[in-house]
Amino acid sequence: MSESAGALRLPIEPYEVTGYAFGQRVRSRKILWARHLGDDILAEPGTKVVCIGDGKVVWSEMRLGTNEKRNWGGVIIVEHTNSETGLVFYSVYGHITNLAVSQGAQVAVGDHIGDVAPGSTPENGWWKLPHLHFGIYTGPWMQKVLPGYARPFEGRTKFSWWENPKSFIEAFNQVLLNTLS
Repeated sequence: MSESAGALRLPIEPYEVTGYAFGQRVRSRKILWARHLGDDILAEPGTKVVCIGDGKVVWSEMRLGTNEKRNWGGVIIVEHTNSETGLVFYSVYGHITNLAVSQGAQVAVGDHIGDVAPGSTPENGWWKLPHLHFGIYTGPWMQKVLPGYARPFEGRTKFSWWENPKSFIEAFNQVLLNTLS
């Protein structure tokens, strides 16, 4: 377990969901249909991505995609624990390059963990537009990379184990503020 997560922040500024939003139904030739498990924030390649809170890196890997089979590209997953509530959750960052943290590393809120990868490259998983996929996972950690989509009957994850990222951060910080006052 990591130390208390403390107050959280957004991983990228400006945080404007300009791609798929959390929970949005996605249908394409490659995906069929699914629900998106995070927010896609379009950003210039090289935009810094920071850790949303104190925690421990449980996954840091390049999952290079191809034009035929898209993937995460660079993906980092950080475990966070709130010592006041006992809540354990995970922040998921995808389509990044220049991974600045390794599995097992302790990270602090605001630490630089990578950069938004250019579009249509192995580092962004061969997605056309450069963007950060950012998700919040509250389900059990199974020592596996987490998916970006929940597909019905696939069994890799449950949609109920995921939270709207921005709303989660705002609610988390409000509860923390109330606890400390």
